[in-house]
Amino acid sequence: MARITIEDCLEVMDNAFDICALAGKRAKDLASGAEPLIDSKDKPTVIALREISSGKIGMDYFEISNKEKIESQLFGDGISEEEVVSELSQQLEDTPSVDNITSASPSDNTDQAESASETSESTDSANDSAATTDVIKPE
Repeated sequence: MARITIEDCLEVMDNAFDICALAGKRAKDLASGAEPLIDSKDKPTVIALREISSGKIGMDYFEISNKEKIESQLFGDGISEEEVVSELSQQLEDTPSVDNITSASPSDNTDQAESASETSESTDSANDSAATTDVIKPE
C-alpha cells in the first residue's frame, strides 16, 4: 500500500502546487514508458511522489523533459543532431549562388516583364468594370 503523501514531499520542496505539477508530469512520463529512478512496483503517481520525496526529481525536470521531447520530435529516434547539421550544410553547398542566378539571359527577363505588365493591365480593366456595377438593395 502506498504511504506517501504530498506532506512527505514538502520536506524537499516548499510549494505544494509545484509538487503536484511535477508529480503529474512525471507520472505521465512514467505511464508512457519512462524508466523509474527508484525501485518500486507501485502505480506511476506513487512512484513520482517517491522520486520527489527522495530528491531524485526536482523542478529542473520540466526543462529536461521538454528538451528531450522536442529533440525526439525534431530528430526522431534514429537521426542525430550532427547528421541533420551535415545534411543541411550539404544542401546549402548545392544551392545555386547569386552569380548563377544573375547570369540568366536578358531576353528571358524582358519576356517576363512584358507578361507581367499584360497581366496587370487585364486586372485593372476588370477592376474598372466591377466599380461601375451598381448594387440595388431592397428596403
